[in-house]
Amino acid sequence: MGFTAIIIGATGLTGGVLLDQLLEDSRYDKVVTLSRKRIENNHPKHKNHLADLFDPTTYQEQLKGDHLFICTGTTQAKTPDKETYYKIEHDLPLQVAEVALKNGVEKVVAISALGANPDSRFIYNRGKGAMERDIEALGFSESYFVQPALIGGDREEKRTFESAWKKFQKLIDPLLIGFLKKYRTIEPETIAQAMIYIAVNGYEKVRIESDELKTVASRSFKSQ
Repeated sequence: MGFTAIIIGATGLTGGVLLDQLLEDSRYDKVVTLSRKRIENNHPKHKNHLADLFDPTTYQEQLKGDHLFICTGTTQAKTPDKETYYKIEHDLPLQVAEVALKNGVEKVVAISALGANPDSRFIYNRGKGAMERDIEALGFSESYFVQPALIGGDREEKRTFESAWKKFQKLIDPLLIGFLKKYRTIEPETIAQAMIYIAVNGYEKVRIESDELKTVASRSFKSQ
């Protein structure tokens, strides 16, 4: 009997890549996605449920499985209101995790960010840090937080500043050596591979930074 995965945020860049990888992974028999918009993927293992993730009554019956993958997030440009921004970065994943725990889900793997810290003066790092802290405190059998640096790849939505920064980042990535290696660009495929490896095999750390995610991802193929 294989695992059942649940993904929130599968309509995003990394979440979409994670969905594709899980569907092709023989260790998973079923992949449940909860989303506001319909996900057009007719793979026989995929079950997509339309839900308002701010309203547990719309998904609590479907949020059942072994591994919860949290891939939600936004940007300040897209969500300039600070209260709404915090709700998306912190309140939403926490609420979903609470329902998952009540439904017997034992493991959660969430995408956070490099530099996440609930006491950070930067709103992005503060929201991610608070999310980590509060989900960890719920008491899952295992909870993990992957902390990527700038994520590569092409998004469907237009992010002008991010696109420009990615081009600049590619130029400086080779210069980031030693302790700075963790700030190099990381691809969504690498993040997804690492998340699956961690969910299936566990890991010795709760928080895994960007450069270490690349090492973990390299183990993924060997473990299948």
